[in-house]
Amino acid sequence: MKILIASGSFKGSINSLAACQAIARGIKKSGADVSIIETPIADGGTGTAIVLTGYLQGKIATCRVQGPIFRKVDAEYGIIPERKIAIVELAQAAGLHLVPQHLRNPLKTTTLGVGEIIKNLIKRKYKKIILGVGDSATIDCGIGAMSALGIRFLDRNLRPIEPTCLGLINLYQIDDTVVRKLKDLELTILVDVKNRLTGKSGAIVYAPQKGATKKELPLIMRALKNFKKIVYNQYKIDLDKINGAGAAGGIAGGMYAILGARITPGFDFLKKTFNISEKIKNADCVITGEGKIDQTTFRGKATGRLLEMARKCGKPLILICGDYERDLNFKNYDVVKLYSLTRIAKNREHAIRDAEKILERIGMDIGKTLACRLKSQNQFHCKIKNLQFAFDD
Repeated sequence: MKILIASGSFKGSINSLAACQAIARGIKKSGADVSIIETPIADGGTGTAIVLTGYLQGKIATCRVQGPIFRKVDAEYGIIPERKIAIVELAQAAGLHLVPQHLRNPLKTTTLGVGEIIKNLIKRKYKKIILGVGDSATIDCGIGAMSALGIRFLDRNLRPIEPTCLGLINLYQIDDTVVRKLKDLELTILVDVKNRLTGKSGAIVYAPQKGATKKELPLIMRALKNFKKIVYNQYKIDLDKINGAGAAGGIAGGMYAILGARITPGFDFLKKTFNISEKIKNADCVITGEGKIDQTTFRGKATGRLLEMARKCGKPLILICGDYERDLNFKNYDVVKLYSLTRIAKNREHAIRDAEKILERIGMDIGKTLACRLKSQNQFHCKIKNLQFAFDD
């Protein structure tokens, strides 16, 4: 039996690579006679740099940059020196996890540090940069990052605006003179959502989880609409017609219009790079998961996309998550078993702190169940769909 372990990251706890390794260790310890293929997945959010850098046999580097609330942070990114390719995660410099709960306010956060990483890479002659933009704390349309690269965002008095969402309200003109010096830069932006820039389903959808109050939402919408207007006036590009333009608070749309960046679904990029379709077809069972399974999982994120691919191939699937929304119907995706870390652990804090150990235990449980069924049926190539797992209550 061939088992594909293709887990995403469990945010704030364990990355996708470590999650796959922990599950695989557990299965191996169980003694089940199975073949395991580990393929960590990502979609542009947390874990993208580690997964891609590892696959491309690169290395992780670190630099100190401005964080989302203008406090210095140490940001990691991947480099493949011989090919002059770099993989950057927005979350490393402007991620929500970098902002204490009581300071979360997307009107005041910035992507400045993301631009500082890119500027550092350009100085080191890196021409191809892959930027994953998931899990942001920001809604500044990327003006923070592009300010670091030398682009000037000006108000009516031709003075630089604050590189935040609040600053966007006063944006009147974009001085992109420096872009000519960046003409050799090949920037690919990996997005994990399809949202366009404005409207009810635009970048503002994620504002509450970034700390915005109901009173602040109209200001944020005003800022987004003003940025859209200025971009259209100068570049004749309507960011409400560009899929993914609203990803990570509009940074994808901003860089698309001003820097000529290419926007691509993060999972599609990794699916092609890792040949995931073929691995699913060759597997007898697929194991996947992430920290939180909810409605957003099925809006282009890696786990949702993998669930759909496994369903189309008729592959039974074992799903592991930190927690999940109770009204989701996983049986539509041939999910034969659902594990929830928060149900297994004593509490949420325990689930986060000991995720690696719990995932290994889950792997052992999966392995023992498979070994038991294989032995009782006296055949190695049994159909896993016949295995009777019980769903967690």
